[in-house]
Amino acid sequence: MIQGSPGILSVDQTARLLERADADTLPYWAIGVFCGLRSAELKRLEWRDVRFEEGLVEVPTAKSKTASRRFVTIQPNLAQWLAPYRGRQGLVCPTNLYARLVADRKAAGIAKWPANALRHSFASYHLAFFRNVKELALEMGHTRSEVTFRHYRELVTRSEAERFWRVAPALEGECKLNVVA
Repeated sequence: MIQGSPGILSVDQTARLLERADADTLPYWAIGVFCGLRSAELKRLEWRDVRFEEGLVEVPTAKSKTASRRFVTIQPNLAQWLAPYRGRQGLVCPTNLYARLVADRKAAGIAKWPANALRHSFASYHLAFFRNVKELALEMGHTRSEVTFRHYRELVTRSEAERFWRVAPALEGECKLNVVA
């Protein structure tokens, strides 16, 4: 990682975190890392904002840091993580969230937690894989794509990004987590 660049999770840390997360906190982690929502936006997110049929997560104006409505694409791996939660209502985040998140990080063996790790991981892996800074800026709610480009390019390799977007729950009969090397 470049000195002074945003702290991100490795692909292996991401996979361990999702694998070991509590069932109630898993949506927080999955949406955070695969949609790049800010922690405050995640805490206000409701299941009705997760538009399964349209393949989008909506960040309504009232829930956005910048008071601007935006949509983030639900990538195929995120759709797999969220499939068991279809039909839920209310807030995505459970009560006593902070303590639960700390427990999940501990269970995943992540001692040092970078600030905004989920959002920065999303942006870094998204830019390396999809190579579309304008689309990424829109999904992150940035008004200028050059800011997005300056902060997130070259933090990860294309091959790492390919692995990241394949982090998915295992299908029945497979090992617990499906992360292709």
